[in-house]
Amino acid sequence: MGKIKDRIARAKSLISIKTYKRPLIYIIMLMIFINLVILSISALIALSIDDTYTSFIDAFANGSVKWMLTPNAILDIENPQTLALSVVVLITGLILFSGTIIALTTNAIKDYIQKKNSGSGKIHLDQHIVILNWNSKVPELVSDLLFVESKEVTVMILAEIDKQYAEKQIVNAIDKIKGVVDIGKMNVLVKRGDPLLKSDLDDISITNAKAILIMNPDQHEHVTKNMSKSDLFVIKTILSLGPLEFQYKPPIVVEIKHIETKEKITTLSRVVEQLHEHAIMPICFDKRLGQIIAQTLIENRIEDVYLSLFSFQGSEVYLLENVDFDLALKEYSHVVPLARSPKGLFVLSLNNAIKNKKSNHEFKPITLKKRKFSESHQLEVFIFGKNNKLSFILDSFRQYEVIHASKFKATWMDENELEAFVDEVNSKNSNTTILLLSDEVQDEDSLDANVINNLIYLEGHLTNPNVHIIVELLNPKNDPIVKGFSIKNTIISNKIISLLLSKLALFNETSLFYEDLLTIAPNANNVDSQAIIIENAGFIINEKFPLVFQSKKQLIESIYHTFNKEMMLIGYYKKKQLIIIEGDLHLKEEIVIQEEDSLILMKI
Repeated sequence: MGKIKDRIARAKSLISIKTYKRPLIYIIMLMIFINLVILSISALIALSIDDTYTSFIDAFANGSVKWMLTPNAILDIENPQTLALSVVVLITGLILFSGTIIALTTNAIKDYIQKKNSGSGKIHLDQHIVILNWNSKVPELVSDLLFVESKEVTVMILAEIDKQYAEKQIVNAIDKIKGVVDIGKMNVLVKRGDPLLKSDLDDISITNAKAILIMNPDQHEHVTKNMSKSDLFVIKTILSLGPLEFQYKPPIVVEIKHIETKEKITTLSRVVEQLHEHAIMPICFDKRLGQIIAQTLIENRIEDVYLSLFSFQGSEVYLLENVDFDLALKEYSHVVPLARSPKGLFVLSLNNAIKNKKSNHEFKPITLKKRKFSESHQLEVFIFGKNNKLSFILDSFRQYEVIHASKFKATWMDENELEAFVDEVNSKNSNTTILLLSDEVQDEDSLDANVINNLIYLEGHLTNPNVHIIVELLNPKNDPIVKGFSIKNTIISNKIISLLLSKLALFNETSLFYEDLLTIAPNANNVDSQAIIIENAGFIINEKFPLVFQSKKQLIESIYHTFNKEMMLIGYYKKKQLIIIEGDLHLKEEIVIQEEDSLILMKI
């Protein structure tokens, strides 16, 4: 008896396991079994009450099964008892068999819709952009990609994030540029999953990606020396990509928080065999932003120039391979040469398709006399708020002092000292620059809270008209909120980062250009190459104004030769409007430069 109980218990356990693992198959098999039992019983009854059936098989095949599958067959039955039995069989079959099939089909359709709405399941994609992990920069990054010149862009996001929430954030970012671009050319897909799981990576067809961006989860707790929790997760994500064999050898752009992590990732790429074939670019964007903020404090218009260069709107930086600088300047009609590269030349052009165009240019450069001018500045900055960029801002100031013999004084102050500081500034009535840094360790819905709070106090208590306020915002959604304040400049950190991320992912060959552009450091000749300076035309050119040029190429060649081939004009400000030089530079069109126009020059 005990053995029988054990066998029954094991059988029940086995059935329970099978039904738990494959409930759909279990239900189908159960319903088939029940229907077979009913059909068999019906066949036995039909055999006993109707002499037309010669055997059980005959009663089963030509009786009960036929009644269930072909309902019209019951119309030919003459025996009243058999007719009643066939009706019972037919109704039972409709309820048990057809009803079950309909229910299962409906449930399967429902499950399919829920699966797609939740972003689960395999998604077959090719040559798409993959974003791993989520932070507040992702929505802006996705909206920036709308300006990519290709006909259609597919972005696949894999992160531990609610799909509906992520899609809402992306829609809000895209709404700001509706009407400017065709949003119909972009496909944005969000899947909730873990980038550390191979199954989740396979579900987004990651091996077919053309570019991969690993975002920093912005978890600021330190787990060990010189490593934050978010940088650790980024490193794990890189290692999870190691065993994969990519079809298109996509660049893998990695956002890191600490500069020390860059060396760790570089070491991983060298020592981990599975990573040797992958093009991994770790970027400490806090360092880059620190450099941009420092330069914006010195020249507030430079941020607009950077945003124009980083953006996919208008001209962009491309690599023109195996072309000499002077040759490009002389013969190429749709590029502005910017910097030399080991592989050729970095140029400014509207797109890749026209960068190789050549034509004759009939307007020779105009000889101009330059003025001696100094790039040195004197600036005193008071910084309220602290984040990971602060040390890079201060380091950039020190570098700028060395290169240009400038005098900078940057003082960090605790936010509790703001009231006393305002009283002192009001009493002195001298020129003062205030930088408000955003607290990056806040929750996403509380980002920039300290900046907004400090702005409210400054607006209500500052009486000194010579105070210049520059603020850093992390959340682009807060930009319209602070527009009403008396701010000289607003630096939207996440917007700049998202632009740089997408640039490096899609045009990774230009990474050297952006590295040099943003770095404030002297070269062997004690010159900060690829540095941008913005000066009034009358301050640097000793000529009678206005200056009239017959083409854009004549303008940039004239400036190039005036400054001994050490400067390249990339644009100018006319009546506070930024104009980047682009399009057909050889086309005849009159360009007038006034004394008060500001020229944007890049050091070569």
